[in-house]
Amino acid sequence: MTAHYARLSDTTVREHWEKARKVNAEGQPVQVSPDGPLGDAAWTKQHLSRATQALPNGYCELPMVRICPHANSCLTCPMFVTTAEFLPQHRDQQQATLQIISAAEANGQARVAEMNRQVAGNLGKIIAALEDDRSEGKEAAAGAS
Repeated sequence: MTAHYARLSDTTVREHWEKARKVNAEGQPVQVSPDGPLGDAAWTKQHLSRATQALPNGYCELPMVRICPHANSCLTCPMFVTTAEFLPQHRDQQQATLQIISAAEANGQARVAEMNRQVAGNLGKIIAALEDDRSEGKEAAAGAS
């Protein structure tokens, strides 16, 4: 019986994953066709990644057999994917990053400010893309009522 209900739950999770807007570290949409030849493989990869490589603000799509060369650089990594569920973390990180940039500029630490500008820019793109998706979803729901 547990296997039956677990399968239903997995099906529901997959449906939500397929519907969720996915964006990469630059805020660009990531398209995975559930009906395409790689749909099952993409779901399996995503499902496994979530179980073992969850990040505080998204998921790493790096294959499990590879080691990440980027120490805490997810927002500049092409393997990073996130969804709207992480908007609060992105907003918090954007605020903290902007404070780091301001402090670095005030202290003449140009390299620190420069390194954080790309992260801040990517956070801005991610937040805008995910907020657009949320507002489109609200408009669609309002139109259906």
